Amino acid sequence: MVAAQWRARGRRSLVMLSMIAVAVTGFTLLTGAAVTSRLDAVGTVQANFRPAYDILVRPKGAVLPLEQQRNLVQPGQLAGMRGGISLAQWRQIGDVPGVDIAAPVSMIGYLMRTVPITVDLAGLLDPGAERQVLRVQPSWVTDAGLSRIPDGAHYLYATRNRIDTPRTDLPGSAEKDLRPQEVGADGRRSHVCPGVRIIYQSDQTDPTDLTSRSSLTCTGGPGSKDGSGRPTAARVTLLWSIPFLVAAVDPESEAALAGLDGAVSTGRYFRPGEKPAARRLADVKYPYSVLPVLMTDRPQTDSTLELDIQRLDPGAVDLVRRTTEDDRPLRAALGGRAGASVERRTVRIDAPYGDLVKRMRHPAGAADESDIYTSDSLWLDKFWTVGAVHSAGEGDGRRAEGVTYNRKIWDVGDEGGLAGWVPMEFSDTAVRDSIGKHGVDTSEHNIQVGERGMPDVALDAIGTFDPAKVQLGGALSAVPMDTYFQPGVAGADEASRAALHGRKLEPNANVTGLLAQPPLMLTTMAAAEKIFDPNGYRTEPRYPELDLNRAAPVSMVRVRLSGEVGLDDLSRERVRLIAQRIAERTGLQVDITLGSSPTAVPVRYPAGKFGRPELVLAEPWVKKGVAAVLVKAADRKSVLLSGLVLAVCALAVLNASRAAVRARRTELGILACVGWTRRHLMTLLAAEMAAVGLAAGLLGTIVAIPLAWAFGLTLSWTHLLLTIPAAVLLALLAGGGPAWRAARPDPAATIRPAVSARAARMHSPRRVTGLALANLLRSPGRTLLGAASLFIGVAALTMLLAITFAFRGAVTGTLLGEAVTLQARTVDYLAVAVTIVLGVASVADVLYLNITERAPQLALFTAVGWTDRTLNRLVTTEALAMGAIGGVLGAGLGLSGASLFAGGVTAALWWCAAAALTAGIVVAALAVIVPIAMLRKLPTAQLLAQE
Repeated sequence: MVAAQWRARGRRSLVMLSMIAVAVTGFTLLTGAAVTSRLDAVGTVQANFRPAYDILVRPKGAVLPLEQQRNLVQPGQLAGMRGGISLAQWRQIGDVPGVDIAAPVSMIGYLMRTVPITVDLAGLLDPGAERQVLRVQPSWVTDAGLSRIPDGAHYLYATRNRIDTPRTDLPGSAEKDLRPQEVGADGRRSHVCPGVRIIYQSDQTDPTDLTSRSSLTCTGGPGSKDGSGRPTAARVTLLWSIPFLVAAVDPESEAALAGLDGAVSTGRYFRPGEKPAARRLADVKYPYSVLPVLMTDRPQTDSTLELDIQRLDPGAVDLVRRTTEDDRPLRAALGGRAGASVERRTVRIDAPYGDLVKRMRHPAGAADESDIYTSDSLWLDKFWTVGAVHSAGEGDGRRAEGVTYNRKIWDVGDEGGLAGWVPMEFSDTAVRDSIGKHGVDTSEHNIQVGERGMPDVALDAIGTFDPAKVQLGGALSAVPMDTYFQPGVAGADEASRAALHGRKLEPNANVTGLLAQPPLMLTTMAAAEKIFDPNGYRTEPRYPELDLNRAAPVSMVRVRLSGEVGLDDLSRERVRLIAQRIAERTGLQVDITLGSSPTAVPVRYPAGKFGRPELVLAEPWVKKGVAAVLVKAADRKSVLLSGLVLAVCALAVLNASRAAVRARRTELGILACVGWTRRHLMTLLAAEMAAVGLAAGLLGTIVAIPLAWAFGLTLSWTHLLLTIPAAVLLALLAGGGPAWRAARPDPAATIRPAVSARAARMHSPRRVTGLALANLLRSPGRTLLGAASLFIGVAALTMLLAITFAFRGAVTGTLLGEAVTLQARTVDYLAVAVTIVLGVASVADVLYLNITERAPQLALFTAVGWTDRTLNRLVTTEALAMGAIGGVLGAGLGLSGASLFAGGVTAALWWCAAAALTAGIVVAALAVIVPIAMLRKLPTAQLLAQE
């Protein structure tokens, strides 16, 4: 009899089978997709779970309020730190059970190193001019091209006549007139290029003063000599000063943690515990210490020098030839002369930096002993320390605040044309102060008059290293590795990104700016003891807060634990206990960086003085504990998504089962009239439903397998085998309720249409809309059936959107979270698509049954003159009304459930509910397409005759 029913009601059986098959296929694919998405998410988290170090130890008080409020770790702190951790505390950290590596970093400060830049002008001289003046106007370009900082001009006076310059390096030269003399063709001599007078302390200026940084060079024809007896040349020399941030590390722990030994590109690595070597100059009575240093083989500074070479008007020649005792007024006057640009040149920092590294690595072969630039680079006679960024909280980020300070702290500015030994970038906006100058103290050596005194600390560049080869950890789990790397910062808003033209703002030579360069020079902890020796360096100004922290020279300690550390609760508890022991033993600030990931924090950077506008920058801080949040969110979403899909599929099948049973109510009533008991009716209906469920389960599983392979989804055989009996059980449960009601004892109640008695007594409607609403009230069961299908879909869609957006909200904001979110989007959209398909099918099925049951009524309307347009309007109005009822109720239920999941009703959830409601009404409108097509095929005469 079951087979007979399939043949007799093939269309309805096929619809029922299709609905269950679609539900089985959808559930199989979506649960597989959810599992695959979870595996991908957890796999990504596990692959990026462990950063370069597991625990970061900093001095007490080094944590900003923003770090505490948002569970963050600030990057770029090293340059502004003055120790705070003692050597004993460092060793205590290493002695904690479970600690494998305790790698310290001790910040020393900035060294200033200068390299000459020779600008050859011989090819630009006018061969027809007897005398001429060229001007080289340098500008420093930085801040991603936003800042253009002018420097002092350099002038070249060139004559075809011979220039004789008295020797300045011979005994008794101090009492002679050292001004150069130009010898004319007639033998007449005239003074040119006046010299520099003696400079007194009162003449010291800001080292970025443009006049002080300018120079005047004279060159003549054949036979011309300079003050050292060398032939003159048509060239000028500029100075490129590079601040070197210096830090001390422990060679063994740094090699184990960051692989620094494997990043050495030239020379050698530090020896374990390498200390300064003692050396002595022949004519100096005391020895000096030589600190081993490793230098980076490339600059990590945004700096470019642009040169505008100009030919000045003839009046400039007359200025140079005037006799004067001091060239300061002359250089100032030349600055006001007009000039025509003849050539532009660009010098990038790579070449000067490479020259400087070469001079330090091979001082004997770089220049002769009289080269002041090479000899200056070898001695550590002074260095500077700089404070942290002045900032205040602003919204969810911070605002850097501009400060002013006396730039004479660099103490190299004067009016003698000898300035330029500091970067011109120092003249730009500062957000750091607390600058201390630390000069070598040789007073203990009791140097007498006539004895030679030298700094007692020198540098020995034993090698270079490539920062790109240091083990920094994965990009998704990067933690502050300021010792080697400063990635730069992008704009945090559209205006800043547009100003930067898509580039990043990188550190430059302004050590008082927002971004600090990583240390370009490293030494050993054992060697740094010479710098922190109480008799080593004297600090100016003599404020205690600016002095070297000799008692606690270590700025931070990066800790890596022994053994494997996983995502499980036991591993995380082990890490927490070790961090707690470190804090208890040392009293220091301890942060667990295991499972962290970079996150952007907006920082407002004030405008510069040379073109850079105010910028809001996305500074890459570190969010702690992201990995655990990701895994929990992925697990929660996987469970909820699977449960939601199961509910949607089950309710879709229930809807189809109820519709199928209601379509057979007349047949079931007749069987009851001829003596069939409720048990026989229930057995018949259960057999039919089980057969349909079995067939649909097999069909759905067969379809799901190739689709899963095509989409790369993970399906287990156990899951597939359980799908078939689950489909049978689902069909029985879905059809049990309708079958029980259909098999009621009273046959008349089964055959009688489900019409509300109250609705039957309503006044006759006068319009199509009123008739449609009356029909909905007249058959409340049918109306509830249609509204329920949309109620299910809209509630499911609202919850699905809430799960999706709540999951993303829990993990986005970090690089690791963004990567996981991108992986989860496919399954999210697939779930939405299947939900919509099931909703359309459910509504279409209800409307199909609706028209089938009311076919005689609709035929009567056609017979009395109703047009197809009017009938279409009637059916569409009923569908939209059902859609509105189901949509509003579904959106309300979905919003309530989503609020529990998200922790409250948010604006985003209201938008999700509104979108789901709109989608439900649109689905109802689309679902009437097939039923409307049926209206045109109704056999009006046959239906009226049967009625």
